[in-house]
Amino acid sequence: MRPYLGARAEIVAGCPCVIESDAVGQPHGVVFEDDGGTGYFYARDYRIEGSLFVDALHVYTVKEGSEGERPSSLRIIWSNDWRKAALLINDSPLAMFDFERRTGYSLDVFPDPDPKSGWHRAPWSSDLKGHFYQD
Repeated sequence: MRPYLGARAEIVAGCPCVIESDAVGQPHGVVFEDDGGTGYFYARDYRIEGSLFVDALHVYTVKEGSEGERPSSLRIIWSNDWRKAALLINDSPLAMFDFERRTGYSLDVFPDPDPKSGWHRAPWSSDLKGHFYQD
């Protein structure tokens, strides 16, 4: 089993960009955004009117004086059932949304989801790779 590629881009941390990917045949999608100071991975649920994002995961904060960083490879991948999306930068997985369990996984488990959203937070684990790759 191999994941589906949702998006691919070259980014430079601290240079504003937005990269989006929607699940095929599902009512959800994800967005990566670098606003020039921070990088976030967002979950979308198109069934919820008036809500741009249902959850957000912090990916990085740009350190002062880090301008001129080298470009990084960003990929958004989807599981075979299109219910899980992961963000990889330079082939390192940094965040994942599980739309079925309404859970966000990241290295720093920040920020807490809105309690009214029904979403939960869990720490990153190397076991999550099994949702996308099997030997």
